[in-house]
Amino acid sequence: MTRAAVGPRREAPTAILLGFALAVATISFAAIAWAAPAASAASGSGGVRAATTQPHARVAPTTPAVEDDPLTVEVLTFGPGGHPFTRFGHNAIRMVDRNAGTDIVYNFGTFSFGSPRLIVDFLQGRLHYWLSRSSMAATARAYQRENRSIESQELDLSPAQKRELATRLEVNARPENREYHYDYFADNCSTRVRDALDNVVQGRLKASAAGQGTMSLRAHALRMAADDLPFYLALMIVLGPRTDRPTNEWAEAFLPEMLQRTLRGSPTGDVGVVAGRLVKTERVLFKADRSPPRREAPNWLPAFLGVGAISGLLLFLLARAGARFWPARVLFGVALACAGLVAGAVGCFLAGAWALTPHAVVYRNENVLLFAPFAIALAVLGPGVAMGRPGATRKAFFVAAAALGLAGTACALKLFPWSHQENGGLILMMVPLWFGITAGTRAVMGLAPKGRTGA
Repeated sequence: MTRAAVGPRREAPTAILLGFALAVATISFAAIAWAAPAASAASGSGGVRAATTQPHARVAPTTPAVEDDPLTVEVLTFGPGGHPFTRFGHNAIRMVDRNAGTDIVYNFGTFSFGSPRLIVDFLQGRLHYWLSRSSMAATARAYQRENRSIESQELDLSPAQKRELATRLEVNARPENREYHYDYFADNCSTRVRDALDNVVQGRLKASAAGQGTMSLRAHALRMAADDLPFYLALMIVLGPRTDRPTNEWAEAFLPEMLQRTLRGSPTGDVGVVAGRLVKTERVLFKADRSPPRREAPNWLPAFLGVGAISGLLLFLLARAGARFWPARVLFGVALACAGLVAGAVGCFLAGAWALTPHAVVYRNENVLLFAPFAIALAVLGPGVAMGRPGATRKAFFVAAAALGLAGTACALKLFPWSHQENGGLILMMVPLWFGITAGTRAVMGLAPKGRTGA
């Protein structure tokens, strides 16, 4: 009998202990990285390219103002679109000056979508957005073409506050001032509008938004992305525990629709007015023919458990069938290679984003325990398993057992109060999957022809 036929029983505990040892190393690395500087985040919150020529949109006329106040200020809220960059909606400031005959939209969400450095700049935390100016007619045409709703909130600001806001926006729109470093949760098109308004109302907007938020930043992001399953899964995996902390209404205003709600409940911006609200009137300028965003993130825990359990069971049964039928062993080896490639690539990305990028929302991401970076070795060992090579099969077993040990550590972390990352769905999926892979590689370790010990 070859060594491959008797090794599993004696060395399985060693492999699992190896997984726990790797987990300790990972947690130690997390403690060192705890003080890492914060920076930028995930993909865009609905910013658009500069307005292009599109079919004409019907725009309701601006509410007339008194003769000595020619300015009208509105916050425009645009609904979500179909592209991941537009899934979270968008907003802008509309400034109408009847004396000058202008109707200008100030858009903080402009970026160069065709830039060859777009992905590199994003990963390095140097993605540049800027404040652009366009006519209301051109803006309306662009968003109507994309079938995105347009809603308007006219603000009850004093004439002096309107003039101050207009001056600030014009100065900000100058080429030397217009660019800023984009941050998905902290500095985007919506937070720029929020902060510009808060400045002219002397901080009363922020004071009115100090109440507890409705849900975490992760929950907001997931509910907006829930109808795009690949995008939803990517956000669920990439976002770290920082997005699960309790938040307030001010932080929630990173989403345009939440800023719209915050403005609706804020006190008037005129210090001379005792009562009243900041929003004077609201209008729907264009209603899109698409479903509105979900009100809360979906609960797909049973689905994640089902996917993990069924996948793990099928891999195990496929490996057992390889004892009699070599095609089943080949299929198991191919599936093993694919699973290792995907899981390992995700783990390598998570580790790299944590260690090498300034994106604070991915730091200390416990999902790196579920997607072990070293599992990528299965992409190389899988073909050896398919060909019945005992050396490759034995190594694949150790890799799988170590990955299972790390996944078990991710479960154990939930017992500690300082572990507050919401990744229960991924745990329910990956633990049974790694268990099935580990049991399957153990089942095929004795299937290779005797005397062959090479990898």
